Amino acid sequence: MCLKLILQSEDGEKRKKLLKSQAQLVTSLAKRAKEFSNQKEPRPKRIEKLRSFLADPRNGLLSMAPLPLPLNGNIEVVGIIPEKASIFKSNLSPLLLYFICSDGSEYPIIFKDGDDLRQDQLVIQLFTLMDRLLRQENLDVKLTPYPVLATGSQQGMMQFIPSKTIANIVSEHGTLLNYMRAHYPDEGSVGTYGVDPAVIDAFVRSCGMSFTL
Repeated sequence: MCLKLILQSEDGEKRKKLLKSQAQLVTSLAKRAKEFSNQKEPRPKRIEKLRSFLADPRNGLLSMAPLPLPLNGNIEVVGIIPEKASIFKSNLSPLLLYFICSDGSEYPIIFKDGDDLRQDQLVIQLFTLMDRLLRQENLDVKLTPYPVLATGSQQGMMQFIPSKTIANIVSEHGTLLNYMRAHYPDEGSVGTYGVDPAVIDAFVRSCGMSFTL
């Protein structure tokens, strides 16, 4: 019994330290996001300042002890990549930050100040629930909800998903089919126009309606 209590105590202390470290990380990012959202300097100058801040070891963001990311506890991060950090062209100037994970991969996030993300978080949770219920009925519509975490009433973070609009794709490649052929080719496929069948399947399921490639 005594050994069990000791182990529970040690585990509890470890969790407290992790929670404290996560809180410090969020506080640091929130302070920086607020600072840049209020600045009137040109965007390139602000990006330069952000990268300099991240690259300074004294700020504790360049490298850190392995820490579960508050946005996604399954992701363990060990630092932020300064040269990939940026600031979006927006009135709120959200931060784009690339965390480096303990397995060597990267996990990009957006950190926003001045925006209430609680409704966004709720909507994503509803989509996640819908996806689970649909899958239980063997209906996979290829939903991929991205995590959103409101860390305050006017701040929060979300996973950054690199993407392009259909308009940009058509402008660059002529048709959506040409884009798929260029990025997901499968010359041996039959009936899928030279595109990886899995990609065609995911596209059709996600649309749920008639479309033109």
